[in-house]
Amino acid sequence: MVLDGGSVVSLQESERASAPGAGLEEAIDTAFRRLVREYGQAITDITADVGRVLAARKLARVIAIRISPRPPADAFHVSGLPALVEPAVARTVHVCGGHDLRGRPLAPLGLEAFSAALPDILSGDVRNVAITSVGSTASKDHETRIADAILSVDSDMRISISSDFYSSVFRDRDYTAILNSALMDTAEELAAMLEDAGRRHLPAAAMWFAKNDGGRAPLARLAVIPIQGLRPEPAMQVLGAATLAGTLDGEIVMCTDSGVTVGQVRGGLPATRSLIRQGYEASLASNAAVVEPYTADHPIRPEVPSVIADFRHSQEIPLPFGLVPTLVTTHDAAQLGSAVAPLTAWIDRLETVSGREDLQQVQARAEEDAESVAVQLGASPGQTRIVESNVYAMPYGNPGIVRIRVQAAGETSGNSREDAAESHGRALSAADPGVA
Repeated sequence: MVLDGGSVVSLQESERASAPGAGLEEAIDTAFRRLVREYGQAITDITADVGRVLAARKLARVIAIRISPRPPADAFHVSGLPALVEPAVARTVHVCGGHDLRGRPLAPLGLEAFSAALPDILSGDVRNVAITSVGSTASKDHETRIADAILSVDSDMRISISSDFYSSVFRDRDYTAILNSALMDTAEELAAMLEDAGRRHLPAAAMWFAKNDGGRAPLARLAVIPIQGLRPEPAMQVLGAATLAGTLDGEIVMCTDSGVTVGQVRGGLPATRSLIRQGYEASLASNAAVVEPYTADHPIRPEVPSVIADFRHSQEIPLPFGLVPTLVTTHDAAQLGSAVAPLTAWIDRLETVSGREDLQQVQARAEEDAESVAVQLGASPGQTRIVESNVYAMPYGNPGIVRIRVQAAGETSGNSREDAAESHGRALSAADPGVA
């Protein structure tokens, strides 16, 4: 899908059907050649949704390093991983250490013993490592020291640390760090394919990937945190429907051939939560859009603007639940969402505060940090905004400790969601790297 500002210029079907033997790299190259043939060098931004490719590829093998005061007492206390990821763990190593909620060491880091065992740990052919520590949300010191020790022996190792992902549950952080590490091989390959095609065909275009929260990030980040690009489609569908309807705040009901779902937009971006829940299994610690099945008991709030988007291939049959569409389109809303997605950045951390004034200062500092990260990712200074800024008290009797969760969004130029229809920059979105 090619956009000029807020207007769809072209929607092209994949050429894979006409070349069934073509591989992914060839499909990407074909898509880029078509763009150059039709638009020359007018394309300025390219955003790829790589989620389906990441999910379909085989996971790389991972060494899991878990830092805690002591190893699990027995098999019952071992952190359980979802069946999809468990076979990817080639080896589990326990290291003494960890921190409490206030960032105080629970036990001295067993760095000397770990360093002595490193030659054996790294002797195999596994190149991916996931490091998880008890209390990493309060202090990443032990994780980073273990990572430094590994890189001092082998600088080519790919490392994920759990403090990059916020969850108060050790199991969630452990699972997320392991899966992120296991996806790095595929993410690195995808980033290289897209970067190579862009450099050869559209050297002036900026390259991005779509994120789970409805935003985008520089393509170079994909190889580092691929987990953020694993499930972007629900968020992008919400964002695309809201864009078509011209809605910055409200409820989005999406009707497709496979069912009816509902999400919300706030400040022009999908409302999110910090975990992707998976029933009773460990959750993915990744900010992602809240998209739920629509039911007959769905609450109707007259004060909240509502968009009923009908994306079905045929509108001859009435919508379920008595819904009446306010938006009917054949456009792929997820592709459109990817094309208009802003840069997004998060600050999600624990802070110790002593009063209301201190709390306000901590929250203001987090907002400044979030906007600074957005600028570092490529947003233009002065073109950033705070989308969400929340403070949560921590449970279990920990007075003075709060969780700060802030989201910032930014644009790469003077364009914004509000004036996209008047802008003239062109953006391309691929719901799959083989589709342009």
